[in-house]
Amino acid sequence: MAENKNICKQPVVAIVGHIDHGKTTLLDFIRKSSVAAKETGGITQRVSAYEVEHKGAEGTRMITFIDTPGHEAFQKMRERASAAADIAILIVAADDGVKPQTQEAFKAIAAAKIPFIVAFTKIDKDTANVERAKESVMREGIYLEGLGGEVPFALVSGKTGQGIPELLDLIVLASDLHNVTCDAGKPVQAIVIESSRDPKVGTSATVIIKEGTLETGGFAVSGTAYAPLRIVEDFTGAKAKALTCGKPAVIRGFSEEPRVGAAMVVVATKKEAEAAVETNKQLARTEAPKATDEAKVVLRIILKADTAGSLEALHHEFGKIQSDAVGLSVISEGAGAVTENDIKPLIGFSPALVLGFNVKVEPAARDLAERQHIMLESRAIIYELSDFLKEKVAELTPKKEESATGSAQVLKHFSTSGSKQVFGGRVTEGLLKRDERVVIIRRGIEVGSGKITNLQMQKADVASVPEGMEFGAQIETKSDLITGDIISSVKKNFK
Repeated sequence: MAENKNICKQPVVAIVGHIDHGKTTLLDFIRKSSVAAKETGGITQRVSAYEVEHKGAEGTRMITFIDTPGHEAFQKMRERASAAADIAILIVAADDGVKPQTQEAFKAIAAAKIPFIVAFTKIDKDTANVERAKESVMREGIYLEGLGGEVPFALVSGKTGQGIPELLDLIVLASDLHNVTCDAGKPVQAIVIESSRDPKVGTSATVIIKEGTLETGGFAVSGTAYAPLRIVEDFTGAKAKALTCGKPAVIRGFSEEPRVGAAMVVVATKKEAEAAVETNKQLARTEAPKATDEAKVVLRIILKADTAGSLEALHHEFGKIQSDAVGLSVISEGAGAVTENDIKPLIGFSPALVLGFNVKVEPAARDLAERQHIMLESRAIIYELSDFLKEKVAELTPKKEESATGSAQVLKHFSTSGSKQVFGGRVTEGLLKRDERVVIIRRGIEVGSGKITNLQMQKADVASVPEGMEFGAQIETKSDLITGDIISSVKKNFK
């Protein structure tokens, strides 16, 4: 099969961790020593994203770094189920170990489900203790390469530059192993990572291009803001005719400040941009869920039917669909075929759905919906359309999830007899109880389940073990326990 020349392999990397653990120093060293080009006019600019040219053993590769708060880098956008970053660097100071913000950053990485590398910083300091820092990381369930795990790590100094080439090598390796790619031939999809207003240059936004190629011409649309693409700048401030996916771009002349974290798309004409913005403004005016309902999913719908009477019938049928978790918001309706203009108002929103009853769907409309990940369905029987909507509501309804009521770490595995295993451990959270169902977690991944059949403290049988206490236990499970495993008792929650 011929290689797709549109495929780009430029990973987007975010560096996150505890305050004062050397993030800024590390970023500054990488930027000053490895940026792909000098800033326009030789002036150092404060940018939120920049490109690095790394010359490794297998050739030169480009890497994009974003300098933005960790949780924004991983925020799952309402409009797109994606994150700004492809790879994360979790920094841990060698003289300080894991701290609260380190834990928060790791949770954000895990939620984003992206590969990551641990960078032990400040190794040049006299007080650095790398082995102790590694132990603090391992206690968080982050199992490092060479120590029973698969998480790569690097030892670096943002002051001397020691270890930074090796860190960049690891980023390239992680990008290749996890197949971090994008398609420059697809329609443009980008994420706003910074927006600002300046009296001299107007309202600007820095975006990361996730798919496609951003070119001059056309109009950028992000929520209720739009801008003509007369000039596109790269991260240095230089004008660029085209920037491919994986790269940062600066767009000036927005009608208002785009929301950080919002999706951005490109349309061909000003008329299309204004129409999309007007629809987005109408959506913004739609009554938002109350504070207690912030987690509610809103499914935006456009209805098309053969007659006004059919539209009334659809409203009647859809009114029977009740859900506490998913709200249905019909933002537009009308009679006639489904056209491209029916799809465009939903661009940049997810979930979004166009429903047609007893009408034709123009091929261009179906193609646009597919490219913009907008659901489209047309039926000639009303109850089939109603059943389809019920299925979508069910799919969007958050499922029952299991949450830990107690967690313990396996300190030592003693014996195995059939499905029964004896081990020693320490309760790290909550209360571990006898006869409870548990799951076995290894390096953040669930590897098995079982039941605690016996608990002992100081050789005496007990019904439960509180947080912080050590114990001996017998578990019935088909999975083999190893030292370091996490045993979590679970209960079902609707989330």
